[in-house]
Amino acid sequence: MKIHISMITLALGLSYSQVSAQQTYKGEPLILANTEKADVALGKKWFVNAWRISPEVANDSLKIKLYNKSERISFRTDQDSISFDIKAGESKSFYVKMQNAEPAHTIISTSKYKWDNVVYADSKKRDDLRFYYENAKTTYSDSLRKEYPLEKVIKNDRNDMQRILSILNWTHHQWKHDGNRSPKKNDAISILNEVKEGARFPCFAYAIVLRDQLTAHGFKARTIYLKTKDAETRKGSPGHVATEVYLNDQKKWVFIDGQFNVMPTLNGKPLNAVEFQHALSNNYEQVVLASKDKVDKLEYTDFVYVYLYYFDTALDNRSLPSADQFKLEGKRSLMLVPVGAPNLQYISFWDTKVNYCVYTNSIKDFYAQPQ
Repeated sequence: MKIHISMITLALGLSYSQVSAQQTYKGEPLILANTEKADVALGKKWFVNAWRISPEVANDSLKIKLYNKSERISFRTDQDSISFDIKAGESKSFYVKMQNAEPAHTIISTSKYKWDNVVYADSKKRDDLRFYYENAKTTYSDSLRKEYPLEKVIKNDRNDMQRILSILNWTHHQWKHDGNRSPKKNDAISILNEVKEGARFPCFAYAIVLRDQLTAHGFKARTIYLKTKDAETRKGSPGHVATEVYLNDQKKWVFIDGQFNVMPTLNGKPLNAVEFQHALSNNYEQVVLASKDKVDKLEYTDFVYVYLYYFDTALDNRSLPSADQFKLEGKRSLMLVPVGAPNLQYISFWDTKVNYCVYTNSIKDFYAQPQ
């Protein structure tokens, strides 16, 4: 059975290492099985019943794209197991004998994952841009702090990053993700009130609650909408929603994902969305997902990387009626577009015109320091 896996976690050596005493067949390792289902592990991550043993298939192949330079792969049947380390571009093979059937020849071939080379402009492009952010001294923020207080959550935190990680963790654990329901209103109090009644919501609800709680505790925060390179024609969901927050003590914007409870960092430095994409593409092994939970970098990279291409965010994050919010050329949002890429103007999956954005290629435009 041919399957394709695009995942990796650990970088290790190169030799076969059998977990149990093993036989050989045609000069290659032989493991035993009674049933056709087998588990596969990449690093420490097991995928139960991910492989079907197929004696009828000659040279049954598992193709894997590696994020790192090498990976430890394990196979486990109901009777036996085998593990080995493999580098990108290498192949390994062994046989699986299932009862009286001919041994099934299994081949694992690997290739290096092809990271996207996404480039944005460094120079400031637009002088007419303005961003507006809500502050903590509003009636709404007072109500949010009163109804959903976080003083005990952040009381032992000593800097901005620790406080943000605590608020991120609190938000993540308020409900379990449900991508098929939407809240009645798009503000933290309304969403959390529905959650108390048992509601569960998608990624954008985490992003909104996180934004509002961070704002109520003195940070400048905004939701950020991520979209794939092929968002115009993609048949599956072309987008994800997260949050960015400005770290006052480091004077930079930082990407955080409430659905997954992660803050990406490189060499201890928290990253914004653009920096995160670049770090995964060029320094995957050094990227650390800061979190108060145990998170799986492999799984999160598999999910989020494809969305790190187009980014858009609101120009005005204040709690004002739409008619009173700042707009530029009649548009409410700014979209960051890679150099050389077309402006995203239509998303077929949602049958939606992107008629609410002005566009820029400039990182400095998108990540302007809040005033």
